[in-house]
Amino acid sequence: MAQGGSGERLIADRVFGVIGGVMVLLGLVFLVRSFMEGGSDTGSGPASAVPQIRIVSPAVGAALAQPASVEFDAGAPLVLGPTGWTAAGRHLHLFAGGTEMMASANEITAVQGTRYRWALPRLPPGSTTLRMTWSGANHQSIPQGASQTIPVTLR
Repeated sequence: MAQGGSGERLIADRVFGVIGGVMVLLGLVFLVRSFMEGGSDTGSGPASAVPQIRIVSPAVGAALAQPASVEFDAGAPLVLGPTGWTAAGRHLHLFAGGTEMMASANEITAVQGTRYRWALPRLPPGSTTLRMTWSGANHQSIPQGASQTIPVTLR
């Protein structure tokens, strides 16, 4: 009986070893696939599919009364989802100097087509820059599709 128990354990060890090996192999396949799709955590395709954001207003060097707003062209229609305003599976972030923001549901309004207006909260007065980026589900900015940097003065 002792030999039979040892043989059964050997078979069980091999079965679990094969299952573990398959799991490791699947993990590697998903990791490689993620890198080949541009490292996006959204599963929405390669980084080249990221829409280009363009800040339409304010103009470079503008002096803005607060609360200020930014009019922008998202390069694609926006949809309000659980991770904020999204397009192509990515959501928007706005940087005002060192302050990073995500718009709440009522801060972005449609203007026309793929143009929108973002009503900003009150920010510290003085010289700053405005820049918009797309971000993945992990909230890390995606360099592709980012807007130009606009220097402004907040009053």
